[in-house]
Amino acid sequence: MSNLDGKIAWVTGAGSGIGRATAIALAKQGASVVLGDINPAGIEETAGLCGDVNTLSLMQDVTSEETWAHGTDRIETRFGRLDILVNNAGIMIAQPFEEAPVDILRRQQRINVESVYIGMQTALPLMRRTIAAGAKGASIINIASIYGMVAGAQFSAYSATKDAVRALSRAVAYELAKTGIRVNCVLPGPVQTNLGADWEPPRDAAGAPISPEVALAAWAAMIPMGRLGEAQDIAPLVAFLASDAAAFITGAEFVADGGYTAS
Repeated sequence: MSNLDGKIAWVTGAGSGIGRATAIALAKQGASVVLGDINPAGIEETAGLCGDVNTLSLMQDVTSEETWAHGTDRIETRFGRLDILVNNAGIMIAQPFEEAPVDILRRQQRINVESVYIGMQTALPLMRRTIAAGAKGASIINIASIYGMVAGAQFSAYSATKDAVRALSRAVAYELAKTGIRVNCVLPGPVQTNLGADWEPPRDAAGAPISPEVALAAWAAMIPMGRLGEAQDIAPLVAFLASDAAAFITGAEFVADGGYTAS
């Protein structure tokens, strides 16, 4: 298991799901964790689950450049460095393409893509100073989705945004490769998380909402391992990419989907 002692990690969407599991995994490996989310109760619960490590809770709208800048200021004041950024916050809105207004694309674009763009730009100056002060490097991990590489029913807008995260991650990784700042992308398959409070369930042919139980069962049936993923299945992969053990890995994509995209 990799060691993150002394490192400072910023995780968005840390109030639930993959973000929470990632924050806990990073904390268990010794990192101090900055918890960003729009849900204060979720952040505080995550902080309690991180144990005795140093945490900083941020009320964070990831679409706001102002809140990103405010977060960076607080991190610099509290810790004086930033080693790891996990751009995890995101939403999924399911609707048939023909019926989906462009606002559905725009909303997911802002949260799923623009936040990653803003977050990376905001973090770079502090990461550069961290490296200049003697750190071996810094790591950015962007959470995309397998639905950015394969089709999913009623996920056209979501798929567009997650494929954008993949392309953005590769491009930035290439630009930053000589700086010591690594950028990698994790593509989870169907995971038992609601993607935050804004998740909206898919609908059947008649337009009626499909219950979470039915939707999740349908997804599980398509996975060769026979089950949906859990947030804890993704977090160790993120922790590895955050560590110095992954020092020669950048511009890469890592799929964790129980074999969903294997065939």
